[in-house]
Amino acid sequence: MNEKILWEDTPDKRVWFIRQGEHLIIETEWKVDAVLDANKSKQADFSKTGALGDFVQVASIPTGMYWDWHKQGILDDDAALKRRLNDSDFQHLRTNNLKV
Repeated sequence: MNEKILWEDTPDKRVWFIRQGEHLIIETEWKVDAVLDANKSKQADFSKTGALGDFVQVASIPTGMYWDWHKQGILDDDAALKRRLNDSDFQHLRTNNLKV
């Protein structure tokens, strides 16, 4: 008997309990659309010609991806994090078009 129960539903994630016979599986589904849409809006509003100040936000990373990168050790390696954020495959995480 298979049964899927929604345990938690937040703006960031959904957590499902799935029973497959004698096994219980916990599945986390991360919601990333809101973060990517906000990043896209920030990219469109960003201007290199304006005053940047001391700190400029360069990216916003969905929570699930943050924990995945943490497990991979990317967050502890500045060079790896810079490569990842500058990679065109991850351009939707960027909030501007500056190089990290």
